Amino acid sequence: MCDPLTIASLALTAGSTAANYAANQSVEAARNDALAAERIRQGTLNQEADALNLTSQDRYQDFAGQQEAKSQQLGDYFSSQSVPEPTVGSGLPSSSSNIVINEENKQRGKSKDFTDKTGAALGELRAFGDVLGGISRSQAQDASQIGQLGNFKAGSSNVVPFELDEASHAGDGMKLFGDILGGLGSVGTMAGLSGGSIFGMGANPVTASAKGFVPTLTGPSLRLGSLYGGGR
Repeated sequence: MCDPLTIASLALTAGSTAANYAANQSVEAARNDALAAERIRQGTLNQEADALNLTSQDRYQDFAGQQEAKSQQLGDYFSSQSVPEPTVGSGLPSSSSNIVINEENKQRGKSKDFTDKTGAALGELRAFGDVLGGISRSQAQDASQIGQLGNFKAGSSNVVPFELDEASHAGDGMKLFGDILGGLGSVGTMAGLSGGSIFGMGANPVTASAKGFVPTLTGPSLRLGSLYGGGR
């Protein structure tokens, strides 16, 4: 039957095994968490980049409609520009004749129609270039943002090795505890199997069997007394 020291040592060894297993599980879990976090970051950045690409492609949708709207906008702008009309005080003769006044209004109307047509034509002429230029500028901004996302993806990937290195130390405390238990278990097992003792545990078979023997000296020779103090 095993002595208490050997039993305790085997228990320490089993505890060491369990502690090292727990440490390895902690490291594995920490590494999985780091990789999962990286996948989430990369996936989020990819979604943002895909959304920007789709937005950039959609900028050309209904180009004709965009051009027509820009043409109307520019035409209205050009037509609204007017030069202040000269007043009577500026040297122009005034007239109270209805014929003159009607003719003047008629000419003013013709001038207004001409400027409106000119403004509309100029707006139509400028619309294509303005719409195309606006789309090109917007796409340049989209490309710049996509490039920034690419830099973020690269930076995130560069951080992963450091995160994995940190994760490898997740079970250091438990591993140290397991190593201590393993060391004590090994020493105790060796001592128990060899009949030694640690901290008063275990028993030395040789010492136990020899207990009660009293060494005596007779002259120059050494003799052992019997177990019960027998004769010399």
